[in-house]
Amino acid sequence: MNSYCTIGDVKGVLGISATTDDTVIRKICEATSRLIDNYCSGAQRRHFYVESATRYFDGTVPLRIDDLLTITTIKTDEDGDGTFENTLTVTTDYLLYPLNSYPKTKVELSIGGNYGSFGTTKKGCQIVGVWGYGDGISTTPYIEDTTIAEDLTAGESAIDVTSATNLSAGQTILINSEQMYIYSISSKTLTVECGVNGTTEAIHTSGATIYIYQYPADIRQACMDLASAIYQNRNKRGIQSERLGDYSYTLDKAYVNSLLDDSIYSYRRLRV
Repeated sequence: MNSYCTIGDVKGVLGISATTDDTVIRKICEATSRLIDNYCSGAQRRHFYVESATRYFDGTVPLRIDDLLTITTIKTDEDGDGTFENTLTVTTDYLLYPLNSYPKTKVELSIGGNYGSFGTTKKGCQIVGVWGYGDGISTTPYIEDTTIAEDLTAGESAIDVTSATNLSAGQTILINSEQMYIYSISSKTLTVECGVNGTTEAIHTSGATIYIYQYPADIRQACMDLASAIYQNRNKRGIQSERLGDYSYTLDKAYVNSLLDDSIYSYRRLRV
């Protein structure tokens, strides 16, 4: 669960101060974010949130992969039996490219390494890691903000914080190694979904730091613009309707493509 802009972003564009439609706006932001993911994906997936996951790839050389921020393990299945017998070592056996920027999109075997392929079968390569474009700059696309003001049990969805000044519904936050998605805020209490994007619900001690995930400015702006347009057109008739996630919207597809082409075309991955 995630959104590339917040309820506050969209309400600022629309000049709305009332909270009546906050849930509707949040759902539109979430749906718009998935539309952006679909628009930007090509031969490999592209999304801007950060997900901890195990993914599988055909054992080609070089190995083209989804956007990758950090890698835990890379293993290969050499005989097609579904068991990944070989664990490769970074530098010795493989290198991640591009070398000096993020996200990583390709894995190449090291010269003189121990392996001649990334597996010889379909889904012959298993990679455990942290996936996503993030902010396009680092492996840690978040900023330090405030702290929690209470001890939290695993899965606790109401969180008291020291300050909510920079927090907004629609943000994804990080506490220790757990990601949480903010549904709403009342004073200094957050209502969240715990353990999102492949992370695990955990206990947290009062005073733990809250980090806010960041996305490229162009992606955030595109999400704001499209979400605002969908909100304004949501009750109009005679325009093509489509369903995104759990939200049904009404908007001209040509307008959607034109807006994204003008704003985030450079983020698209090639379809081959």
